[in-house]
Amino acid sequence: MTAMDRVSIGAMGDSPQDMADLALKAEAAGIESVWAIELFRNAFTQTTWLASQTKSAQIGTSIAWGFVRSPMTMAMSAMDIDEISGGRFCLGLGPGVKRLNETWHNAPYGKPAPHLRETIEATRAIIHGAAAGEPVAFKGEYYDLDIKGWYRATPPVRADIPIYTAAVQKGMSRMAGDVADGLIGHPLCSARWIEEVIVPAFELGLSRSNRDRSDFTYLPSICVAIDDDYERGMDAARRTVAFYSTVKTYMPLYELHGFGENAANAAAAFRKGDIEGVAAAIPDEMVEQYCAVGTVDKVKAKVEEVAQFADAIFPGAPTYFIPNEQIVEYNERIIEAFGPTAG
Repeated sequence: MTAMDRVSIGAMGDSPQDMADLALKAEAAGIESVWAIELFRNAFTQTTWLASQTKSAQIGTSIAWGFVRSPMTMAMSAMDIDEISGGRFCLGLGPGVKRLNETWHNAPYGKPAPHLRETIEATRAIIHGAAAGEPVAFKGEYYDLDIKGWYRATPPVRADIPIYTAAVQKGMSRMAGDVADGLIGHPLCSARWIEEVIVPAFELGLSRSNRDRSDFTYLPSICVAIDDDYERGMDAARRTVAFYSTVKTYMPLYELHGFGENAANAAAAFRKGDIEGVAAAIPDEMVEQYCAVGTVDKVKAKVEEVAQFADAIFPGAPTYFIPNEQIVEYNERIIEAFGPTAG
């Protein structure tokens, strides 16, 4: 089985029922995993709903913000959803953006890679403790836990619920190799960035943690717009590239391919409130570098460039500054094109 046979998709829709309908289509087409995105909705409530509506697909959070909830809350949520799904849940965690952690959630951010490492370790320790019926003690820089007198009346379905982390740059990728069960890539990527930055970093983490590559799942994402109307697809993908161009975290990715100035111009337009100017700062070449746009054959060829480094793939529709019905349309086309049993 190749990475192209192990496909993930993001659950999107105007309503919970729309999300469930998309998940069921994906499941019927042989899509391996359906992931809930945390921004406009809560990742854990979405995955609870999706777990109750599906039967075979893996259900996961991609990603839940790791610093805005306690490890205890996340561990209990993970065990609950794993129980509801019959052992199909995967906990995907990421740091989120510093400013939003602090201003939206009043949550301390710290150093994101060490902080998220502790989040994963503490959450996993609680799940293990619940499975063994033992107290949990965890002490680190960010968490000091002493959990006694608590037990889970219904033991977890699994003592080891997979925990993946999101990563864009070297530090978080190394940390993923150190402690996570897998790494979920960012929707904007390139084969060169993956080969030169991401893979060497998580392989270093695996090596220094004495873990085998086979014990780790690399799941890169890529923004996909399957559309016979090339300009329409480019416009949709351009808006997602533009959105992420306003975030400094991704600047090294843009600079690697010579698009640093374009990203800076997009960010400047965003600060002025000029949304159309944000998109206008992104040339076609930049969209083509990071996204897969066009006919099914063209898109598949682009995704295969990424899949050569991966264990599974996560093609996702453009998600910013376009109508929700267009997002759903593109996701349905992804299911049709990439679902192993579609059609």
